[in-house]
Amino acid sequence: MLNHLKTFLRTAVHAAALTAMAVSLSPAAAQGSAYPDKPIKLLVPFSAGGGQDLFVRNLLPKLGELLGQPVVIDNRAGAAGNIAAAAVAMAQPDGYTLLLGTAATHGMNQAIFKSVPFDALTSFEPVALIAEVPLVLVVHPSVPANDVKGLVAYLKANPGKFAYGSSGTGAPLHLAGELFKKAAGVDILHVPYKGSGPAIVDLVAGRTIMQFDTYAATNGHVKAGTLKRLGVASAKRSRAAPDLPTLREQGYPVEAYSWSGIFAPAKTPKAVVDKLAHAFGTAVNDPAISQRLYDIGFEPVANSGPEQLRGFVASELHKWAETVKLANIKPE
Repeated sequence: MLNHLKTFLRTAVHAAALTAMAVSLSPAAAQGSAYPDKPIKLLVPFSAGGGQDLFVRNLLPKLGELLGQPVVIDNRAGAAGNIAAAAVAMAQPDGYTLLLGTAATHGMNQAIFKSVPFDALTSFEPVALIAEVPLVLVVHPSVPANDVKGLVAYLKANPGKFAYGSSGTGAPLHLAGELFKKAAGVDILHVPYKGSGPAIVDLVAGRTIMQFDTYAATNGHVKAGTLKRLGVASAKRSRAAPDLPTLREQGYPVEAYSWSGIFAPAKTPKAVVDKLAHAFGTAVNDPAISQRLYDIGFEPVANSGPEQLRGFVASELHKWAETVKLANIKPE
């Protein structure tokens, strides 16, 4: 009887050990522990040289150090970010294809377009919100104005004669321009480009006369004198240029901004998502990196994770739907 009991106990212990091993080697657990074992591709939904592209490239060395594998940028401009977002939504949920999401891909586009090829809430696993991005109003130096009131007076004296550029229909830069048109009561044509970079090229060349964009994308041109910066479209002044007044301070209550968030395809294992959230959150808040980000107008977000970003996206979808309706922008 005693021998039978001992045999039973040995069998039970062995079975328990096998069960524990099976759990530890389940796909999600195994991938979480081994991940990553190859480079990670991060799709940026705008062209190289734009503000979001410049921002995320500051994080790459630290991300490589934290993850043990390089993070490689893949610029997929077009359709206000929808092309890149759709590609990530359809990618394998293994943590090796990520999206740098913005207010366009996960807020504005659902209100601007009649349909988009993904669902902002269900097609992705939110990883972390990593930065907020105020937009600034810049003009060609030929514009005879040094503040927003001067620009408005110039546009009202020349209705319909000029154009402004953006990184694409439905992008934050476009919506900022339309809100400005409504607040200022001016007539200026919108010209969409495939990214902020090409739009700025035409602005510097004088083919358009104004644009909303990030500090990162415009700083070099402002310093070189090829663009003039007139105001920031945020609730408060930015640390990147504390002497630059907001549009609201100048009499035009326009608040338009973007943000930067990391998303993985839906059903990416939680262990992988958590590892990515920790890496991106640590990188963006590294003291040396965060100072560089402030310098180019990106304000790092601390202590964000998957659930915080999920809730933030839900609030963004509601907010931008109301904003588009208020600005009377028709879905395309």
